[in-house]
Amino acid sequence: MKKNWTTKPLWLACMMACSASAEVFTLGEVMVTAPSPRPALGTAQTVTQEELRLFNGETIGKALSRLPGITGTEGGGRNEQMLNIRGFDLRQVPVFVDGIPVYVSYDGYVDLGRFNTFDLTAINVSKGFSSVLYGPNTLGGAINLISRKPTKSFEGDVTAGVYQNKSMGNNGFHTDVNMGGNQGTWYWQASGSYLNRDHYLLSGNFQPTALENGGVRENSYNRDKKLNFKIGWTPNAGDEYSLNYINQQGAKGTPVYAGKDPATIKAARYWQWPYWDKESLYWVSRTAIGSDAYLKTRIYYDKFQNSIQNFSNNTYTVLGAMPFMQSWYDDYSYGGSMEFGTQWSKNNTLKFAAHLKDDVHREHNLGNPIQNFKDRTTSLGVEDTHHFNDQLKVVAGISYDARDTVQAQNFLAGKLVDFQQGNAAAWNPQLGAFYKLTPNHELHATVSRKSRFPTMKDRYSYRLGTAIPNAALQAEKSTNYELGISSALGERVRLNGAVFYHDVQDMIQAVAVTPTTLCAPTAFACTQMQNIGNVRTQGLELGALAFLSDKVEVGANYTLLNRRNISNPTLMLIDVPLKKFSSYAKWQVSEPLSILGSVEANSWRYSATNATRIAGGFGIANIKVMYQFNQAWSAEAGVNNLLDKNYMMIEGYPLEGRNFFANASFKF
Repeated sequence: MKKNWTTKPLWLACMMACSASAEVFTLGEVMVTAPSPRPALGTAQTVTQEELRLFNGETIGKALSRLPGITGTEGGGRNEQMLNIRGFDLRQVPVFVDGIPVYVSYDGYVDLGRFNTFDLTAINVSKGFSSVLYGPNTLGGAINLISRKPTKSFEGDVTAGVYQNKSMGNNGFHTDVNMGGNQGTWYWQASGSYLNRDHYLLSGNFQPTALENGGVRENSYNRDKKLNFKIGWTPNAGDEYSLNYINQQGAKGTPVYAGKDPATIKAARYWQWPYWDKESLYWVSRTAIGSDAYLKTRIYYDKFQNSIQNFSNNTYTVLGAMPFMQSWYDDYSYGGSMEFGTQWSKNNTLKFAAHLKDDVHREHNLGNPIQNFKDRTTSLGVEDTHHFNDQLKVVAGISYDARDTVQAQNFLAGKLVDFQQGNAAAWNPQLGAFYKLTPNHELHATVSRKSRFPTMKDRYSYRLGTAIPNAALQAEKSTNYELGISSALGERVRLNGAVFYHDVQDMIQAVAVTPTTLCAPTAFACTQMQNIGNVRTQGLELGALAFLSDKVEVGANYTLLNRRNISNPTLMLIDVPLKKFSSYAKWQVSEPLSILGSVEANSWRYSATNATRIAGGFGIANIKVMYQFNQAWSAEAGVNNLLDKNYMMIEGYPLEGRNFFANASFKF
């Protein structure tokens, strides 16, 4: 039987959006075009539920790091999974769940290692050219996690798995349950998961350092629980109303620095996070207005709480005195958005969006009073899609975003006083053209002017005694250009390519200043965050997918990313390699049996702006065997880091050596 790339769910790295096995929760999508049911080619990529399972993308960080233009980072002083999209970090590419912003109020980041994918039906990723309907802060794009929606009267799946280290010792397990039902005019969905990792073993090639002797990576545990509930009402084909609740509870350790940089060794962190919890309650609705218009609403409340314990040494029994003993965050955000769309002519669709979001951050160290911060962010946007003919489609959009400081408290000289308050605003216009040369070949060209407001941490943090706050910070701005092509060569080969250029102005960077009493006497240097950066990024993405036969498919992508710090060439740009390559091959040995092999390679990258720390390049290989017993039961087993490479994405934080896993799944 002939294979056809348009009907088979395939490689997540460089393909068009594919249909997942479960129905996509369309209420949770933010579409850059209309009336097409999928994003315009070249503006977004979709990773489906089947692909998440196929490539063991258990967390958002692992699921997306295979995509072209996206670089994963893992470890560091906070033991977090992060992503850089064409050089933009997660403050500049925010994370959404069903269109609801879920990034942390204080610093704009989110630890993607705390977000598992077991309850998702898809992940949409926009790079550079993202819809203005998302709202503010999408400087380099957006990541939208789409939850599940059932299609049958009763359906679900259960998965259980174990992890083993290279010595075949057990070092963790995971399980997840998803179930739901669709009764026609209403539906429900419930999901739960638990992931536990006790530790991991370093590669046998790791050389002991001053703070790490090899073998078991001390303090490398993590535990994550998640519950997700959804109930929806669909009174007719055009209207849908959904109430959703998500509860995440996590805990983790931070492995100590295991490199050779003297300054970092001296400032070694012995941190543990007894809890990292997130809770979201949100309402999403779509109401048809006549036959050609709709109104979509989102209302949400998102809560984030965590704590850091700072221990004095690697026994993790005595809290350290400096720079703090224990710290707590107690944050919440609430807000909403309204989106109105109308197909006011046969060839034209117009959309309007309004957003309001309040972010509240409360923090204190042991023995200190609680400091309170509050920001209010608003956004108004309009987006128009015009089909000039069957070949040419043009998307134009513009938004006006504003951020006002409502409250900011400083703990100074033993008492609470108010920081200076500051406001910021930005216009964000964009234009994209999409042209079908033939049904199988499409070109696109986009240009967008995007912005990102400075976070509370950017403006008000003393950074453990090494920085002076700057309430007057303004928005970062980037002009993003992209040219791309996508081609299907017959039914067996798919090629994608894109070149892009980003010109970032007013980038927020740390600037050395004359030491003052606001910096700790022991600080190596005193800095202040300022809008002085100009960074230019040039890049190339290439992707290919081929069916070599009815039983063998292969895919690969390559990214070249050259970032230059124009304003200060001596200040290095960190966490992004110049080159990245990813590939896979899948062999359907027989009807029930298949084998998947994958390879990822990265060139070296800086881990410190002063160039004193460099994470070397690496290449790792993985393999797994899958067996489908019947339509309900399946199992798989495999090996990650097959060759037991000693590698790291952040200098001084080596990752797991060779390790094994096994999973079993049941669908009903």
